Amino acid sequence: MSFQRFLSLVEALRQSPSYPEMDPIEERMLNAMAAAWHADMRLTVMSVMHMFPTISPSTVHRRLKSLRAKGLIELAPDQEDNRIKYVQATGRTEDYFATLGRCMDQAQAQAQAQH
Repeated sequence: MSFQRFLSLVEALRQSPSYPEMDPIEERMLNAMAAAWHADMRLTVMSVMHMFPTISPSTVHRRLKSLRAKGLIELAPDQEDNRIKYVQATGRTEDYFATLGRCMDQAQAQAQAQH
């Protein structure tokens, strides 16, 4: 039941103007990139394009541009080769995942209070 509570909290949060509006592909990509960042992986644009074999590279590239425009990622050039761009989280990304974490904590607390 706590997962359903979590989903309800997230759905309510999506109605908030401060919540970043993302389509399902953008959300999937951001979640996968966050998992990679959490594992201390450095992601290049090219490596992100290869992370999603079921999504065309042009779609991945368009969604990266969209996530960048929304302030959820930034691109940093490689120090030695400017053709290589690293995809990095932003403060807005950190806020987004912190908010989701609080929703998870709240859902767990509500579930435990009922038992």
